[in-house]
Amino acid sequence: MCYSKNQFAVKARYYTIDPSEQEAKAQAVIENFKPACLCNKIRKGAVLKAIQAGAKTFEQVSKRTGVGTGPCGGRRCGSLVRGMLGEPVIPCSECGWPTIPGSPCPRCEYAKGES
Repeated sequence: MCYSKNQFAVKARYYTIDPSEQEAKAQAVIENFKPACLCNKIRKGAVLKAIQAGAKTFEQVSKRTGVGTGPCGGRRCGSLVRGMLGEPVIPCSECGWPTIPGSPCPRCEYAKGES
């Protein structure tokens, strides 16, 4: 039996995967591989897994994943992780990184300090 790449058989039934569902799954995989903590090379997927496992604060996520323990002390990843925890964040107008409203972009500030 030959199946197309969008079909699979379960108990002799054929199911077709909706292209939009397939695209959404691909986007989720890509999103999970994006960096959350640039210093320690920790991906968003690891942070999301910690949150799903019960971490409710930045400190709890940090204990489970190591985010925020690098040389920047969480200045670059803190707002991103807090946004993932549901705290209000807005994108930086210069780089698009999530920032806490009313505070400067931690990523841009850190980059200026390195120069």
